[in-house]
Amino acid sequence: MYRQFTDERGSTWEAWEVHPASIERRLRPDRRAVPRQEGDRRRRHEVRPIIPLGMEDGWLAFHGAMDRLRLAPIPHGWIHLSEAELGLLIQRAERVLPTDID
Repeated sequence: MYRQFTDERGSTWEAWEVHPASIERRLRPDRRAVPRQEGDRRRRHEVRPIIPLGMEDGWLAFHGAMDRLRLAPIPHGWIHLSEAELGLLIQRAERVLPTDID
């Protein structure tokens, strides 16, 4: 889902949902509760993003001219909100640092 809107200050924003496809297994609880039947599966070095706690189920990304923000959890029905209501979501969102996932 994607929306483009203008906030009360006249700034244009884009908003979309982000749903992580694969979450770093080390963040999941009880990852060693069941013994493995096979040996070590690590055959090569992989870079895996670590999803920040609280964002495992996804987040709403906002991209403006000067800011990148995200809000978790994704508000139900956000796609149908007015521009003023989306502006209120921006006020609750966290700024994304250049090293963060968006």
